[in-house]
Parts: sequence; C-alpha cells; structure tokens
Amino acid sequence: MREFILLDSNQNKDTLHCGLFSGPNVTFVLTNNNLTWTQAQIYCREHHTDLASVRNMTENQKVKELVASGQNVWIGLFRDSWKWSDGSKSSFRYWNQDAKEPNNNFGKEACVAAVFNSGKWEDWNCDWKRAFICYSQRECFTNKKPKLLKF
Repeated sequence: MREFILLDSNQNKDTLHCGLFSGPNVTFVLTNNNLTWTQAQIYCREHHTDLASVRNMTENQKVKELVASGQNVWIGLFRDSWKWSDGSKSSFRYWNQDAKEPNNNFGKEACVAAVFNSGKWEDWNCDWKRAFICYSQRECFTNKKPKLLKF
C-alpha cells in the first residue's frame, strides 16, 4: 500500500491511500471527504471509475486495510435488488448479521456502508455523509490536484 499526502484548495492535508492487489488491475482508494452516497458516486465516477464493488472476501479485506478501525465508509452497493453502482454482477455480500442487516430502518436505508471495526456491511440512509471507497482500473495518479466539490 502507498500513502500520499495531498493538499486541497484550502491547503488542508488529506491522506490518499492506494492499494493495488490481485485482480484485473483494480485499485481501491479511500476518500476521507464526507459526502452523501450519491455525491460520493459522482466524485468516484469523475476521479476514478466508480464507488467500490467488493467482489469477494479478499477484496473486502483489502478495503478494510485502507480504513481506520471503527470508520464507516460508503461502498457501491445500493438497494435496487442490491446492485453494484457500476453494474457489475458480483453476488458477494458481507452483511452484519449481528445487527440483523440489511434492515431498511424506517424504510430509509437504501445504500451500503462498510463498518470497519468488523468489516461487515450495513444499509444506511443515503443522505448521511460518510467517507467512501472508490475503485480505479489503474494505478492512482498524484500529478492531478484534488478538486474541491461544491454541492
């Protein structure tokens, strides 16, 4: 895993972790900006490929290695028969069964966050702001300045 320190347009430091691992040259990228699920998806599609599609336990472990213990991050799964935002067909799921997930609490939980003290997944309200995991089909590039998104 490589770590880069980046400065945003306000000169705030941000750490970008990139880990390249086995598979079709996929890189997972942690972004610590807190955005809604939809905003995170837009960001990932503009700067990488999409929100992370986690296809197996090995990939889930690689994502977990990027995230601080106890941090909750958006991934690319959403409630439309639980599809991945990039359209991939992986049937891998790692629900937090102790919390009886997915539970669609109050009928408002349609997006998935990975809770990384356990690495298991929970359905959450898509409007909550969280850090998120993107993926790229290539290595991370550091020659581009991070853009400040305005919503």
